[in-house]
Amino acid sequence: MSHLTPLESAVMDAMAWQMGDSVPDLAAQAASSSPGLRRNTGAGLYSQVLVDANRRTANPDATGLFGTVHVMVGDLPDPLGFQIELRQGRLMALHGQSYGQDTRAIDFSNTPFGEVFTVDDRGQSVLYRPARRVPAPVAPRPKPAARPSVPIQPPVQPQPAARPTPEARPADHALPVSAAPPGVADMLSGLSDPTASRGGRLALVYLGAYGLILLAVLFAKLVLHTGWVFAVIVAVWLVRYIHSPKGRAKMADLADRLERQGAFQALKPR
Repeated sequence: MSHLTPLESAVMDAMAWQMGDSVPDLAAQAASSSPGLRRNTGAGLYSQVLVDANRRTANPDATGLFGTVHVMVGDLPDPLGFQIELRQGRLMALHGQSYGQDTRAIDFSNTPFGEVFTVDDRGQSVLYRPARRVPAPVAPRPKPAARPSVPIQPPVQPQPAARPTPEARPADHALPVSAAPPGVADMLSGLSDPTASRGGRLALVYLGAYGLILLAVLFAKLVLHTGWVFAVIVAVWLVRYIHSPKGRAKMADLADRLERQGAFQALKPR
């Protein structure tokens, strides 16, 4: 309530404490209000309080002057009595009565004041000393029971699975050995006697492969009516393949199978 004077703020605190049950939003209204007209009436004071007209009030039935807050102000021998003015539960003003004492020389904006008290239904003065709320003691939490210590075992290292020993392959399934492309001498010896050497038999297989490639080129050109460029590209690719390491191995394997089947024996000159 920084917009209120020290005297007004002390009175409003005591008024909210006294009127809390009847006007529960009194403190909130005073805190959000704006100062209005202030006047020293010569027999007390009048302080207008501006509260938002659209604000919803907690007790719209409260209209009139309320409260019995009293304060010893300045050098006056008797206290001033204060009341709040409500209209349909909305705070309108703060009124101070001096009970016939002259207040024209008092500046209520900064005048010193003494104790604040209220008057109960029996006319007895009740000193306003708002009790501070003492936080309830926090019950101590029970300590968790100590867990039994469990010895930490080192992690078991997984044993690598033993790989099965590869069985020796029989001689019949041995991988074919790459054969070097035959030379001119091998081809000539293969043509004269295919059973004379392994190189001669391999040369004869290569000659057969060359013949098949030539037939494939002629078939593509004459039957499929493809261009010579395409046919030559296919022929070059096939020739490069049979002379590659994989192609040479296949050609050597083919020559060995033909030898076991006796194909070269039929070509041996008699």
